[in-house]
Amino acid sequence: MGLFNTLNKARTQVYVIAVVCFLCPGMFNALNSLPTSGPSAQNVKDRQNAALYLCFAIMGLLAGGLNNILGPRILASVGGTGYAIYAAAQYNIFKKQGGDSRAEIPDSANAFSIFSGAYIGLCAGLLWAAQGQICLTYPTESQKGTFFATFWVIFNLGAVLGNTVGTILAWSAGPNGYAMNDAMYLVFIILMASGSVVAMLIQPPGTIIREDQTQVETPPTNVLREFVEILKLFSNPAMLTILIPCMSSGWYYTYEFGPFGDFFTGRSAGLKAIFYWLAQAAGAWVLGKMFLDNTKYPRTTRAWTGCLIMVISTFAFFGGGAAFQYVSSNDSSFTKIDAGENFGRFVGPWLLYICYGLYDAFFQTYVNYLIGAISNDSETLSRYAGFYKGTQSAAGGISWALNGFAFTKEKGNALSSTTQFWVMVIPCIVSLFFMALYTKFFVKDTTEKEAEKTDLEFESEYLQAV
Repeated sequence: MGLFNTLNKARTQVYVIAVVCFLCPGMFNALNSLPTSGPSAQNVKDRQNAALYLCFAIMGLLAGGLNNILGPRILASVGGTGYAIYAAAQYNIFKKQGGDSRAEIPDSANAFSIFSGAYIGLCAGLLWAAQGQICLTYPTESQKGTFFATFWVIFNLGAVLGNTVGTILAWSAGPNGYAMNDAMYLVFIILMASGSVVAMLIQPPGTIIREDQTQVETPPTNVLREFVEILKLFSNPAMLTILIPCMSSGWYYTYEFGPFGDFFTGRSAGLKAIFYWLAQAAGAWVLGKMFLDNTKYPRTTRAWTGCLIMVISTFAFFGGGAAFQYVSSNDSSFTKIDAGENFGRFVGPWLLYICYGLYDAFFQTYVNYLIGAISNDSETLSRYAGFYKGTQSAAGGISWALNGFAFTKEKGNALSSTTQFWVMVIPCIVSLFFMALYTKFFVKDTTEKEAEKTDLEFESEYLQAV
């Protein structure tokens, strides 16, 4: 009864959307990280993810406006349905292959897999738009890092739980053992489907009370206004400045979940994934709660601290990654690392993967914080969240499509893991410049007065400063 009595509280709504994402994208991450049998062909997976992220990009850009019109409850409820369909497509491949990951994937299963990728992309755009509005709009100015970190911790525990169960089941089957069977797929499908049910607990934004007792305001809007405002985002100086970091924030997944994962056996891949997602949770909490919301210091100081952390972690973590790539490219035996058979060889790459998890948490938390720092308006932040997820997914879709359609083994021009590593690193390094530029020109100690400015006033100030 206590939960239902507090449903209109800002923090409770963050818990609700976090549980929805625990069950949907959290379990999606777990399913894709587990030592499963399908899709076995990396090319099929690349094409599926290309469809996913390209559809995600289109819907992500539009979903901010849809969220302002329909509300986060409808978007999250509908958005949750795509994840169960995706799991069903993975199960279909498992059944068609008869549990043998080396068996050829029938065309019908392949087509269903790509369709499920496209559908979950559309659904993800809806769900993450709802999440963005809740996590960016409902906290007070001093809580934006903490609220996002709270969400990120709960959300990533879904992947931790799924990988833990799967890895335990796979361990006794040997280095290349798989965790998935009919029962496990059924569990994933049911859990993902239940996310849409939990989403019904999301309340209309206009009824939400922040912890400083202010109420979230939701002025009336319409389809034409939202369409025009979404188009304006591409001339908004703040959004254009943070465009490269937004796009880079999903670019590196192709390497981390592709070539880097190929260095590990099935059960070891599951083991390292547990700690990757744990690192995600810890990294978001450390940066969001301990640094970005440390009210002992002005917000501009905290934003610059976050920028410094990003610079240090980028060069430190990717420096370790470069060393790993150098060693692995000169040692032909450095493949299929198994923690059970040679834990000493597993430790280094395992720690590196933990660093990659920390880095992703830092990146996502910091970019969300920067976006949330320039407005407190519910409508505006909903569109900003859609812009962020849309451009992030567009870049991710391009990344997966390049591997799935352009650079393939069939065409004889597949990219080496070292090349893919540097393709991942360079955008992240470039992003540091734009993060600093954004912090300098757009982050202020308070948003109250800044929120009243028009895009033209922002553009005038920006051009004068440059």
